[in-house]
Amino acid sequence: MKRSILFTLLITAITLTVHAQRRRDDDTSHYRTEPIPAHLLPIERAAGSSSLGSLYFYGGKRLSSPYSLEIPFYELNDPEVSHHFQTFRTITTLSRLTALAPLAYILLSRNQSNGTYWTVYGGSIVATLTFFIIGNSQVNKAVTRYNEMLRQPRIGMAVAPVPLTGHVALGAGVTWSF
Repeated sequence: MKRSILFTLLITAITLTVHAQRRRDDDTSHYRTEPIPAHLLPIERAAGSSSLGSLYFYGGKRLSSPYSLEIPFYELNDPEVSHHFQTFRTITTLSRLTALAPLAYILLSRNQSNGTYWTVYGGSIVATLTFFIIGNSQVNKAVTRYNEMLRQPRIGMAVAPVPLTGHVALGAGVTWSF
């Protein structure tokens, strides 16, 4: 029974990883019906960040967690960024639930064996770390895509009155940021 639970968790982790790698939305960056909001800022990833944890900065301010990136991601309204962030949230939830496996074993087990407990405990640590690394890689993919979308040129037009003449000046421009 315990081995089947551990095997099921392992298969679930592998399936989620393969599914996350295969599923990529079409590149819709050139077919957007609405412009990218001008107020969005790039997201910076601190040097020395790894798969076990990254520090992110938005507008020069350090963010407390990857969950703080949710607002800029959803304001961008890109399906690929949203998919990566949603996958991160799902995998993080699975990671937290996997960490409860030793407690469930203690509460539900009738035949308490030290060897089995330590196997469940070690397996839950390995599964939790695996989910955590996969989740952080999903956030990193979302940040990369988000920054790519912000690098695209923005085209705009402006109309402004010319002082003292009463005429109107028409202007067009292209902005290319960072």
